[in-house]
Amino acid sequence: MSITHEAKSVDLNGTLAPLLSQVRMAMLSGVDEELLRDEAVASLEVTAAQFVIIANVLKGHANSACELCKYMDYDRGAMSRMIDRLESKGLIRRVPLAHTRRSVALEVTEAGRAAFPKMQACLTKVLNRLLKGVTKTQVREVEKTLKLMLANS
Repeated sequence: MSITHEAKSVDLNGTLAPLLSQVRMAMLSGVDEELLRDEAVASLEVTAAQFVIIANVLKGHANSACELCKYMDYDRGAMSRMIDRLESKGLIRRVPLAHTRRSVALEVTEAGRAAFPKMQACLTKVLNRLLKGVTKTQVREVEKTLKLMLANS
């Protein structure tokens, strides 16, 4: 049975979409709490959204505010303010691009690189808590499904 056929018999709008949104929100609020609770990073006062910016820049998924807006689905004003806060904390810097005077790239600073593994550990704690009682096989199946959904987008 194809997904298209199954989608007709299952109310995906009433189940899947809200569940995906709720899991995303549970992860973000859990990471917010863990970042404030963890002694190694609490003094940085980094939010989950700011952590996601650092992660995406560090991993090469985005290197500009514009790319981050598309990747994270944020508006330009909110993104600019988050980058400003990260820059004032010394975790990210704006680097003017040599070939244009108008564009800047984002770069994670040494302080940001040093703090990242500690922030990543906070995410891991939250994910482990959310995945309590879920088998590795189930996790791999969800990952596979989410990757297929993204490939179809």
